[in-house]
Parts: sequence; structure tokens; C-alpha cells
Amino acid sequence: MKKNVKKQLLMNKTGDEIQVALVEEGRLAELIIERPESMRSIGDIYLGRVHKVVEGLKAAFVDIGQKSDGFLHFSDVGTTSEDYRALVEDDDDEENGGDEGDEEDEEGEAVAEAPAPSREAARPGGQQKSEPKPSTPSDAAERRQSYTQMIAQKLKPNDSILVQVIKEPIGTKGSRLTSDITIAGRFMVLLPFGGGQIAVSRRVVSRKERGRLKKLVRSMLPEGFGAIIRTVAEDQEETLLKQDLEKLLSKWKQIEEKLQNAQPPQLIFKEDTIISSVLRDSLTTDVTEIVANSNSIYTETLNYIQWAAPDMVKNVSLYEGKLPLFEGYGIAKDVESIFSRKVWLKSGGYIIIEHTEAMVVVDVNSGRYAAKREQEENSLKTNLEAAREIVRQLRLRDIGGIIVVDFIDMIDPKNSKKVYDAMKTELRNDRAKSNILPLSDFGIMQITRERIRPSLMQRMGDQCPACGGTGVVQARFTTINQIERWLRKFALQQKIPFQQLDLHVSPTVLEPMRNSDMKTEMKWFLQHLVFVRIKADESLRSDDFRFYNRKSGADITAEFN
Repeated sequence: MKKNVKKQLLMNKTGDEIQVALVEEGRLAELIIERPESMRSIGDIYLGRVHKVVEGLKAAFVDIGQKSDGFLHFSDVGTTSEDYRALVEDDDDEENGGDEGDEEDEEGEAVAEAPAPSREAARPGGQQKSEPKPSTPSDAAERRQSYTQMIAQKLKPNDSILVQVIKEPIGTKGSRLTSDITIAGRFMVLLPFGGGQIAVSRRVVSRKERGRLKKLVRSMLPEGFGAIIRTVAEDQEETLLKQDLEKLLSKWKQIEEKLQNAQPPQLIFKEDTIISSVLRDSLTTDVTEIVANSNSIYTETLNYIQWAAPDMVKNVSLYEGKLPLFEGYGIAKDVESIFSRKVWLKSGGYIIIEHTEAMVVVDVNSGRYAAKREQEENSLKTNLEAAREIVRQLRLRDIGGIIVVDFIDMIDPKNSKKVYDAMKTELRNDRAKSNILPLSDFGIMQITRERIRPSLMQRMGDQCPACGGTGVVQARFTTINQIERWLRKFALQQKIPFQQLDLHVSPTVLEPMRNSDMKTEMKWFLQHLVFVRIKADESLRSDDFRFYNRKSGADITAEFN
């Protein structure tokens, strides 16, 4: 049976930055940060312009007004793009509708219903299609190829298309987009072009309750719309569900009105504020306390709770402590630990978290010597503790993509199974979707975790100016050798001796030059017949240098590199 975990939501505003912390059993579990320069864009809807279509990648690149074009995979297009175009161009043509199908709600919850309709069927206002006949793998491959070609033909450069952000830009990659528009509410997710589809979260297990919810929502939905009913809708009154749907339909109406005069690329719909989004997605009955340190956030929270969960109003409070909010609740150190490579375990072991371009690597260490007869037992204990802490760190740092964990070697396969089961159990509490493989013979575990935005470390930190993010800087004497090679090349190409140059280097590189047996400027003059004056420059890294012509002041470094 799942343990009921005591949770708190702490909403901290400092200047223009808002931090929302989810605390579980007194420890920081998740941290969401929003700043004016890095506003969340998940769920935002744009009228974009197709920049180019690359059939080999099965994708189109769409200009939505961001630095990089958004990436729209053909599997995220569907034929509903025709409906969006019809909406913009006032074309009233309609096609066939479809059956109810498997969907996923905004909490990442899969919902079990009838088989999903084909893309051709997912259109508003039509009739249900008959059940398809079983097909062979070759038939499926042919259909996929046909579908790819069809989408490639439909998407043309400079076409307007309504798209929604499902993954934020990461590094040089643009946003991941979809044209299957959804609008998330507290109790349901509205599918404007859902074609009458209604699905219920799999976490609602009662058949009677699932039937009640579907019947209620079906009676409320306008023709052509679909909906996904969320877990929190379970046992809720009809009035609340109706209010939620009315809010969603009102938002869609605003989108339709804005589209009439929109010119791509243009933002059409902005997701709810960070406070509303967090409350919508994280507010469950096991949240025992909601605290805000700002009057504006407290008021927004109270208004939302009064509508969505009136019985939880008593749990909302305005923080009045003397210490900063996170200090007062003892999680300030947890926030600071986000930037640490090393995370200590209670057993005395520790884990090391390393970020690379392709993946995140986690190394588990015992941190102490164990006697041979106890080694297997201690390794298992450390690995089990590490599994719990690794999942906590993945959630806390919002790490996604490929994660590889190097656990301490164990001899007994049963112990490896215990670690694998422990990791699976811990990941069930994570709202992000993940896949996990058992430990290999080398003690390696592979995990993939849903990544919809840059990790918290990437958003909160800046790249180190000294190492460029590698964690290693070039040795000072290597830089000095590069400078001497530059001087030799310069001297060989100069017909007039006794040239005068200024050399700018980092103070860390200048230090060994000053401490050499012979003054560096004199040594270089004797070797190359060039007058060099060396200056410290705080703006330069230890692997960089600049040569200037002293008379003209021109930077001549690149000419002789």
C-alpha cells in the first residue's frame, strides 16, 4: 500500500524571482523557479510559420518568434492542422470525427480507454469509423510511410500553423511543438479538436466513478470538443466540473478571437501563472500546508483554493517569520545543494553527479572500507540508500534525458534485483515519465526521464568563464608555450627588427612569467629582437592571450596564430 507522504508547498518571492518548493517529509523534493528573463513556455500556443520541411527527419521547423525555430515532428502534426488553417482562413469545411482513445493527461498519467483513433479520424464534428481489421507489420510500415508522405505534402514553407510548446528550448535546440492543442484545467484537459473523445485517468480505478465522470463530461461538452478527465476530478461535484469546463471553453474562445487578426509568428495564448500552474498540478489531499511570503501570491493562492478545493483553505497561510521562508522551513541548504557534484548519504557513502553533453552520469561510492565478510551487505545498504537519493536529486534538479548510474558492485543477483525494485518504487512518486532497465553485469543502470525544460542547474547557473563548462582549465605553461610559438612566427615574418608589442594575459598566466629566473621580456628580446610589454587582463581566461601593436593599438593576435 502506498505510504501517505506529508507535503508542503512553499511559495517564495524575492524581487522579480518566484520560487515554489514542494517539501516532502521535511525535505525539498521539487523546486520550480521563474524569472522575467526565463518565463516558462510549456503549454503556450503560437500561430507559427513553417520555415522548412525535412522529410528525412520526418519533421518541420516552425518559426514561432523565438531565437531558434521550433521542432514539429510529423507524429505531432496529424490532419488537425487543416482545421487550424480553416479557422484562420474562415473555411467552414468539416471532416469525419473519431472514437474515444488512449490519451495522457497533464500529470503524465496514462488513461485506459478504447484503441486510439487514427489521425485521419481525429477531427471535429463527424461520425465514428468502424473498427479496423487486423494488419500485418508490413501493412503498418506502409501506412507509416504513406502518413509521412501525406504530412510532408500538407506542410509547405510559409504556411501558417497553430502549434503548442510541449518542451522548452534546451541549449541550441528550439522548442518541441505539437499541433494537437490541449488546454489544461484543474479537473480536466480540453481538446478543442478532440472529435468527441473523452478519456479518464488510469489512476481513477473505480468503474462506477469512471462511468459517472464520462457521462457528466459528455453531457457538458460542445460538439466537436474532447476532454481528458484528471485524477483530481474523482468524487468531485458536477458544479465544480462544469465551472472548470466553462473556464477552459472561455480560454478557447479568446484564442479563436485572437486568431482572426493574427499574423505569424505570434503568441496566441500564454499558460497560467507559475502559481496557478503549480496549484493546478500539485494540489492534492496530502498537501497539508501552503505558505506564501508575498501578499500578492497569498491572495492568488487563496482565490484559487477557494474555488478548486474549499476544504483546504485552512491550510493556506501568509508567512510572517523573521527568517527568510526557506530558512524558516529548513530547506535553504537543500536549495544550495543543487549546484554540488557530491551528495552525501546518511550511511557515510556519497554519490557524484556529472553532466555531459549526451547524458547525466551518477557514480555511487561507499565512502569507507568494509570488511570482506560485510562487503556485500554494506554495498546493498549503500546502493538502496543511493537509489532513493538519486530519484530525489533527479526530481529536485529536474534532470531529464539519459541517466546512467554506476552502482557499487554486488555479487548476489538477488541484491541487484532489490536495487532495481527500489529504484522503480521511488520513481512512482515522480510526475515525470521515466523508463528504467535492470542492472547490467557491470553494475550499470540506465534510466530515461522525461525532459520538457532545461535542468534547474542550467537555468539557475551560468557557464564558468574560466573553463567554458568543462570543469578543467588549460595549464598556464601550455598557454605560455603558445605565446612563445606566436612570437617566433611573428619574428620570422617581420623584416624590421625591434617591433614594440603589448601582450595581455590572465593574471594566473602572468604569475609564473614574473617568477622565472630571467625576466620574460628580456628573454624574448634576446631571442626574437622584439620589445614586449606584458600586462595583466582580468577579462581573459587562462587559455587566452592578446597581442597589440603598441603604436597603432591594433589587435594582431589572429594574424599570426
